Amino acid sequence: MTSTMESSLNNSEDESSKSNKTYIKYFLIGDIESSRIITEYSTNLISPKEKKNASQIFKRLCKSKERRYEENNIITAKENKYYFSIFQPSISFITYALDSYPQSLIFEMFEDIRRNNILSMINEETKELNPKGRQNLKMIIEKYQEKEKLKKFEEIQKDIDDVKIEIKNNINKMVDNIEDLDQIEDKSRQLKEESKEYMDNSIKIKNISWWQNVKFRIIALSVLVIVAIIILWYLI
Repeated sequence: MTSTMESSLNNSEDESSKSNKTYIKYFLIGDIESSRIITEYSTNLISPKEKKNASQIFKRLCKSKERRYEENNIITAKENKYYFSIFQPSISFITYALDSYPQSLIFEMFEDIRRNNILSMINEETKELNPKGRQNLKMIIEKYQEKEKLKKFEEIQKDIDDVKIEIKNNINKMVDNIEDLDQIEDKSRQLKEESKEYMDNSIKIKNISWWQNVKFRIIALSVLVIVAIIILWYLI
């Protein structure tokens, strides 16, 4: 059953897609509630072991009681990766792609498949994807195989990374400036405290000097009074 669907998808590959590098080696749509594989897409570059690993991931999803819907999941395997997501009510997408292929494009492809209502093309009797659905699925996957799209994405990603670096540098400069302002504020506060202390000391010194002058005048006046008394004493 599954091999017939694979053959139908594989035999209809055109020469233009063969000329491009194959990034996506395998794609599976399955119903984890019934443990049924709805359809598969594969290239001749996928090995039996790699395909078996994808099937094992699907079986694990079927047996798992914990189902997190619309989460993007990745399993690394040597130089390539398996990507999978579960969608309501119980549909799972699993794909196997080169590690160099941007993972965001994989999950974008998942959303593209859903937007194109591929899942509405499941035959009610056989529970398999009908010929039109398989053809549409193949066209979407081949669209994401295109080098031009990947190259454009990488260029955009590079621009985004450059902008991120520039923003980070600007933030670091702002933080440095803030730190400089903090240092200036600390120095200003310290100078203010030192100035206040200086003023307090000046007032204390002024008060001490005033009191010393008062004592000197009292002593001088006392001496004059005593001298005057002595002179008067002798005159009398």
